Amino acid sequence: MNKNLLEIVMPASLAVVAAAIGGCLMLLAGELSGTQFLEKTQPLSCGNDVIEMAPAAGSPSINATNLSETQLASAVFGETLFKGNCAQCHGIVDVVVGPALAGVRKRRPEKWLHAWVKNSSKLIASGDEYALKIYEQYDKQQMPSYNLSNEEISQILDYVESQEVRYVVSAIN
Repeated sequence: MNKNLLEIVMPASLAVVAAAIGGCLMLLAGELSGTQFLEKTQPLSCGNDVIEMAPAAGSPSINATNLSETQLASAVFGETLFKGNCAQCHGIVDVVVGPALAGVRKRRPEKWLHAWVKNSSKLIASGDEYALKIYEQYDKQQMPSYNLSNEEISQILDYVESQEVRYVVSAIN
């Protein structure tokens, strides 16, 4: 491996490790236990004001409600992976370049999601009906392949799942 590549890879790897350690320390310190978030279960009205459900600004990014310690740790690692690999094209509840990811585990089996993230073009080429539907729906925009392990993909999915109920009310004037 040449020296220039090491100068890039090593700091990036250390940043991922540091973020994971920080998340674990926060978990151990109890910073991520409990929640102060409001679940979006039905539309809200407040007189003539339009009410929008939006992510809480400045709040912890992991919703710890109903998560075991193992799931919470997985979601912390998943947040780092999501922000480094997915957030450019996907939102949790918003369509960006690709589909919103909230509820993705309800739409497709985990094994399928692993295959899609690793090589979506292979699934499309195989004639997979759902893969073709997504490909067509998003103007034949090809999702890049990622060299992530099944465990890392599951951690991203744990993070996405932890975000599905993370909303607070914000009034728009």
